[in-house]
Amino acid sequence: MILGQCPNCGVRHVQTTPLYAARNPPDGLDTWHLVSCQNPRCSRFILVIIDHTSRVKRVFPAGHHEFDASISIPDEIRNDYREAGWCLDAGCYLASMVMSRRALQRVLKSQGCGERNLVDAIDAAIRQGVLRKAFAPLAQEVREYGNLGAHPDDEQLKNATQESAGQLLGFVRIMVSEFYEVPAEAEKLKSSRDTRKKSTN
Repeated sequence: MILGQCPNCGVRHVQTTPLYAARNPPDGLDTWHLVSCQNPRCSRFILVIIDHTSRVKRVFPAGHHEFDASISIPDEIRNDYREAGWCLDAGCYLASMVMSRRALQRVLKSQGCGERNLVDAIDAAIRQGVLRKAFAPLAQEVREYGNLGAHPDDEQLKNATQESAGQLLGFVRIMVSEFYEVPAEAEKLKSSRDTRKKSTN
């Protein structure tokens, strides 16, 4: 099977080698698969639990939800993103959504939109051109889903699913890429180009 990311080495969309599979419990709907990562630098074991719809339900060990250490990203954002990922892997989808919301608010604050309420921070980010208009609906979804944690009687709690929590975490990843990873990569390319120009002069 192909996993979105190896929880041991962090390689994305990695192929795995099946080693063992069994129902757990024997009359249950989930199937437990023991596989190994095919990245030659890893080859470690991974336990993958698949539900009756063939969807990955859990992965052990918990995944690596890390950003490139060489890129300057505030520790608070790194920590919130990591915790949101760990909660997602553990099946704590509501907790993951809350941490994704927190991470998004930190990202916007780091870009100068430090309003106390996230809805105001998103509006400010759009007005100031910090946040692309195309991202606005997604940012609002992160806010709305993240708010579920503060309203235990909310009818929308049923939407705290693996899929929605994963989507929110993915959007936060896009935001971090937009404000930190892409500029860092652009700076590397510029430095490399400047170096080549100097060497040819």
